[in-house]
Amino acid sequence: MALVLQSSSTDSSWWVFTLPAFLGSEVLADHSLLVVSLFVASISAVLLGWALSSGGPAWANGRSHRGATQIPGPRGIPLFGSIFSLARGLPHRTLAKLSKSNRATQLMAFSIGSTPAVVSSEPGVAKEILTHPNFADRPLKRSARELMFARAIGFAPSGTYWRMLRRIASTHLFAPRRITAHEPGRQFDCSAMLSGIESEMASTGSVKLRNHLQGAALNNIMGSVFGKRYNLSEENADAEVLKKMVREGFALLGAFNWSDHLSWLPKMFDPSRVEKRCADLV
Repeated sequence: MALVLQSSSTDSSWWVFTLPAFLGSEVLADHSLLVVSLFVASISAVLLGWALSSGGPAWANGRSHRGATQIPGPRGIPLFGSIFSLARGLPHRTLAKLSKSNRATQLMAFSIGSTPAVVSSEPGVAKEILTHPNFADRPLKRSARELMFARAIGFAPSGTYWRMLRRIASTHLFAPRRITAHEPGRQFDCSAMLSGIESEMASTGSVKLRNHLQGAALNNIMGSVFGKRYNLSEENADAEVLKKMVREGFALLGAFNWSDHLSWLPKMFDPSRVEKRCADLV
């Protein structure tokens, strides 16, 4: 069992951007040596913070030393941390190897770009983290912010607003009477999904579960909200459009996005075209 948690990071290099206001742009332009010196000093500070921090660049400035015991972990590489290690192979196996090599199976700190994260391979520690209020907030992905306007219950910060959403959901959406009323529809969706899986297995010898799960999710949402379901085994133009939207939503919310962890990247390049794809889907 592995538990991975991420948290937001705060940029501590604010002073670099205030220099032009204090010194004046003309002074900086006339003194190129000063500009070069400041650049070298800032790079040196970044490298020094990375070299002295356990867990990588996102854990610099003593973040991993705040407790009684320092959290061990790999440093990775400057600016990027362990992001390239996780891009190869299966992430949970990569994290398991990193935990063992760093002797940090109980708790390991690592960096995904500018995002600090911890991973635990022990159920007791994982349970303690999941029940601790310091980990109540979920990191807000860029795609979730664009698609759900940063107000959905799954990504809303812990507080009054989230508790109000939970109360509304438990009263109106997940009330026992409503759940019982929609049970026949859920059973029908489940039966249709299992029938589709059986048919594909019989005809091809293998099954791609993603399409079946997305189809069942589509019918469950449509049936619960609009009272309408589709026969996904037959051609239907409306169903195809909705299936395409569901697939795109799953891909945007579930796929790894470099921009979520490299805050400077979207200003230059959006490799996954997340902003445009989210705008089209909305």
